[in-house]
Amino acid sequence: MTMKIDTILTDNLNCFIRNADLQQIGIGCSGDKVIKITKNTDVYFLKYSNNPNIQLEYTKLKWLNGRLSVPEIVDYEEQNGMYYLLTRGLDGEMVCSKKYMKDWQSGLNVIYQAFSELWKIDIKDCPFNVGLDYKLKNIKNKIDNNLFQPQDIRPEFLEKYGGIDGMYKYLINNRPTETLRFSHGDTSLPNIFGKNNNLTGFIDVSDCGIADLWYDIAVTAKSIKRNYNTEALNMFYNTMQNKIGKIRQDIIDYYITLAEF
Repeated sequence: MTMKIDTILTDNLNCFIRNADLQQIGIGCSGDKVIKITKNTDVYFLKYSNNPNIQLEYTKLKWLNGRLSVPEIVDYEEQNGMYYLLTRGLDGEMVCSKKYMKDWQSGLNVIYQAFSELWKIDIKDCPFNVGLDYKLKNIKNKIDNNLFQPQDIRPEFLEKYGGIDGMYKYLINNRPTETLRFSHGDTSLPNIFGKNNNLTGFIDVSDCGIADLWYDIAVTAKSIKRNYNTEALNMFYNTMQNKIGKIRQDIIDYYITLAEF
């Protein structure tokens, strides 16, 4: 065992990790702790915190089983206000790995497959609505309860809109008409996995559900620019235009602002 867990685990989980190799995973901004568990040649991930979004992710993983390639649930438990979700690792690697950073054209091909798979899901059967009403309500709740700190949002956005309240006012006054599709909810590159330049699946699905297709496009565009380059971003836009029509940069900019929250 290469590290110690910094919380009390359930009996089942303590038994599961016995004699396993453990590694803290730092990617992600939800505040949840993630441990990579290696047992022989099998890889698992344990996510845990007092954040009830883990329970929501568990519920959505169950619903997505058979609909989308997502991690297999191995165990889910709640104990003393803590939530624990244990899943089997996906095959492949995230499309911001060193391999895909170097060969970003192949990374883009995996991303295109990701959108195709997401948009195949029939939203008529989807019980999760995470559209603009839902997103804006969550933002308002966080503002009203002082759950935001100025350092949580990039200075250029605060300066552009005159602070958090100005950003929220912009979002209310400029909300676009939604084109509803199934949305992953955070299609940044670390959440999309590929192998041999083919999509192998998605992680971090707690925000998935029915939403505007432009939201995922905006999140992915922001992540492509950050992890790849401007050439890759332009190529992404050209391919999306062939799939859905004219690129609505105004809507993309709107959702990039919303995603700051």
